Amino acid sequence: MTLAQRARRSLVLVLLLVLVLAGCSGPSPRGATAKAAFTPGCHYEARLAGGDDLALEVEARCMKRGVRGFKAVESLAISHVHDVRDEKGQPLRRNGMGWELDGREPVVRYRVNLGAIADVADDFDIAAQVGRSVVAPVSTWLLEPDPVRPGAPLTLHLSGPPELAFSCGLRRKDRDLFELEQQELRVGTYSAFGTLARHDLELAGRHGRGATLEVVILDGPLSAGHSTLLRYVRESVRAVTDFYRGFPVARALLVVIPESGRSGVLFGKVLPESSPGIALLVGQHTQAKQLDQDWILVHELYHLGFPSFQGEGKWLDEGLATYYEPIIRTRAGLRTEASLWEEFLSSMPQGLGAIGRDGLENAQSFRGIYWGGAIVALLADVEIRRRSGGKQGLEHGLMALLDNDGHSSEVWALQDAIGVVDRAIGAPVLSKLAARYAARGHPLELDRLFSDLGVRRTPVGVKLDDTAPLAAVRRAIVRGDKASL
Repeated sequence: MTLAQRARRSLVLVLLLVLVLAGCSGPSPRGATAKAAFTPGCHYEARLAGGDDLALEVEARCMKRGVRGFKAVESLAISHVHDVRDEKGQPLRRNGMGWELDGREPVVRYRVNLGAIADVADDFDIAAQVGRSVVAPVSTWLLEPDPVRPGAPLTLHLSGPPELAFSCGLRRKDRDLFELEQQELRVGTYSAFGTLARHDLELAGRHGRGATLEVVILDGPLSAGHSTLLRYVRESVRAVTDFYRGFPVARALLVVIPESGRSGVLFGKVLPESSPGIALLVGQHTQAKQLDQDWILVHELYHLGFPSFQGEGKWLDEGLATYYEPIIRTRAGLRTEASLWEEFLSSMPQGLGAIGRDGLENAQSFRGIYWGGAIVALLADVEIRRRSGGKQGLEHGLMALLDNDGHSSEVWALQDAIGVVDRAIGAPVLSKLAARYAARGHPLELDRLFSDLGVRRTPVGVKLDDTAPLAAVRRAIVRGDKASL
């Protein structure tokens, strides 16, 4: 089974796991209970060992007593964690998913075999190997202090022999020193080890600040070549940066995972903590034309500029990405305006069941969640642009949210995020739509909306009618700040 097939098969379970774990131990949403007071944390030293197994030798040292032991987060990894010892080199007793200190100093040393885990998992959300390189989230190879202390800082220093490389998507404190909070470890971002091609893209951030996207290409063949792949990455980044008026986060990691025997951009995913990382599956035989037509990377990059939720709001998070991805690519000249509206006209009806029957928070299908949320985004955008004469759109509220640290690595309460958007646009547009469609279904005449926008299906494709009542709104949606009604 290919990596892409495994990724698709396990996506539901992965998403549910992330939501459950975040609900149990994740950062507090905005508007909820404040974070716990500072608790002394732990420091990890991890060295990439030489040899064929791509193993890591790790020492974790915590700052005070009270740590009862260390436990593995990923069940598939536990049998490949070896030589678990205390500070004096004495073996620690394993109990279930963890190792007990039995009153000893809060220090543990161990070796974790990433290559062996990848052989078993073959899944980039656990570990996947391509040639002489491995990608894995930090939760696969860092043992978690027990008990978990939310807010406690963890620092990580990585090193390795000169012939091997590493990249880590965590917040960077220094060149090879990274940080996260203890509750973030279970949903911590990706890392890559081994024979890697690394490229740092220095970008314009928001409000004159700089930003960096670290692009890592794993050790596998790509017909298009690295230069063509990097051109595609730069085009996608440029489009998203233009939309957000600056790259939305200070630093992010993009890990490109070549997949043997396949063609096209196959799958993408963001892990947001403590700094965001994107995993992107790209088939070995992918050609430049396929990269030019890809939408997946722009969709994932869009997510960087919107906050995470826990146990709610997936329809808004994914709905906005589904709505804005084709708009972003159209504004950047990567697709035509007619093809944008043809996609909306053809695909948005997939969200009508969630909108009209289930309620978006109760939707079970991905299509219902993604396209139902996209319908709400369209309704909000149309209403805001109609009210403002085209001078504002839904994106203006999203920029205000981003200016309040509403990016992917921050967990917000859904109502708080909606509140910031509505205050920025000066009307409760999004909150009214959420009240109407989130908890329960409500009928919607989507065909009439498209007709009013001047989007009409003909035997030869979509025709855009500039005499329609909301044709100017339609044009403003596509052109953004360049349009007024």
